[in-house]
Amino acid sequence: MRKIDDIERVRASFEIAQRRADRVVRFFYAHLFDSDPRLRGMFPAEMREQHDRLFAALAQIVTHLDDPALQAQLEALGRDHRKFGVCTADYDTVGHSLIAAMRMGCVSAWDDATEAAWWAVYGRAARTMLHGAAASIREREPAWWDATVVEQSLHNGRTAVLRILPDQPYPYRAGQYATLECPQVPRVWRPYSLARAPRADGLLEFHVARVRGGSLSTMLCDHVRAGDRLRLGAASGTATAPGADGAPVTLIAAGTGWAPVKAVLEDLLRARAPGPPRRIRLDVLARTPDDLYDGATIDALASGHPHLEVAVWTARAAEGASTLTRRFHEALRRRDDWADGHVYLAGPTPFAAELRDLLPRWGADPARLIHDPFARRGGASGATRTAPAEYFLADRSVSWIDPAARAPAATGPEPETEPVTEPEAETEPGPSDHGDEQPDGSRTPESSQPAEDEAEGEPEGEPEGEARCATSTVTKSPFTSTR
Repeated sequence: MRKIDDIERVRASFEIAQRRADRVVRFFYAHLFDSDPRLRGMFPAEMREQHDRLFAALAQIVTHLDDPALQAQLEALGRDHRKFGVCTADYDTVGHSLIAAMRMGCVSAWDDATEAAWWAVYGRAARTMLHGAAASIREREPAWWDATVVEQSLHNGRTAVLRILPDQPYPYRAGQYATLECPQVPRVWRPYSLARAPRADGLLEFHVARVRGGSLSTMLCDHVRAGDRLRLGAASGTATAPGADGAPVTLIAAGTGWAPVKAVLEDLLRARAPGPPRRIRLDVLARTPDDLYDGATIDALASGHPHLEVAVWTARAAEGASTLTRRFHEALRRRDDWADGHVYLAGPTPFAAELRDLLPRWGADPARLIHDPFARRGGASGATRTAPAEYFLADRSVSWIDPAARAPAATGPEPETEPVTEPEAETEPGPSDHGDEQPDGSRTPESSQPAEDEAEGEPEGEPEGEARCATSTVTKSPFTSTR
């Protein structure tokens, strides 16, 4: 008879426990906060979605236990958890609560062998996260970056454009995203795409779409002003600018998907390469001309770069978003040069995911399609929301931090009290050693995507501009074509 290994035992027991997901998660948090009341302070006041996020995180980890990429992902997760103040001892506390919750969820199906398997698997994950945190400390990477808001503008009451200046160098690549926290909404981190390519002045830009009922987006849209302070987590994301191979590039942006596309476009335009300028084509979609909240920038980029082809797609009179999308798809289908270049997609998840599937049928090379991963999942409550963000346990289109695309660490002052220490490599955590994954249902993913009671960032739906700039549209620009 073939021996059942630890991974199989963990997966089999998780299948049983997830049938009682709500009870398991509630038990976990009750056990965790009873074991160490101090840990409650690491979580946002509103815990409704934390339950879904925790179980989604566990599902992601259990699913990828035999994936070689898991180690790097967990190391990145450990690095990112430094910003929450997680210490080495917390892993042990979380582990005990996790095992207790799984034991409760499995009822009679739980036995000593299953418990040993969970401790073995969990122990490896905990050590890997601790190793990532320790490496971050050795590299003198800040646990977070403090920053000052330099400018905030709200367009049509729906989208805020924030420009902020970190106190110390913030490393990232065009196309990546960062998590933001505001002192007025403590312990709520949300992922937002960086809307500028790295520059010498260090100034960062974010486009924040208002989310109904969202505490952080509401604060950033309505209350944050120049001079206010924010915190940033480390940059993450693999959807970065195409390589310098000279191949043509098509950039497609819908809604606040314009933010990463803008950064990538700036990066491409300032690249210097021998030979003729690289062909770059930009397609921007919005429901109406007013929804082009950054239209002046699009116009300026088009006028300043003759080799840049720009098309702005907005709904015609009496034309809905679905009709606009179909018209746009038909225009893309008629293009006959997809095989020659790269395609960069950003926007509401359903819109971008559909194009991801359609473009190869029209001739695009799947290996040259660049976009954030699309998460398809339902949490303990069966919710199926999607948006870009940092938290892989949240309802995000980015379900894992991208360790391979992590920006190089910037040196900075070591935090005065850094609680994470590197574990002994030979110590196998057990019921009295390390603890489980991340001690925060919604931060586990943190790298975003991204905790709060809704998913912020690029809302789902048809291509919709999350906001618009009343003073700068590109309706009849001589440099852009409006479709």
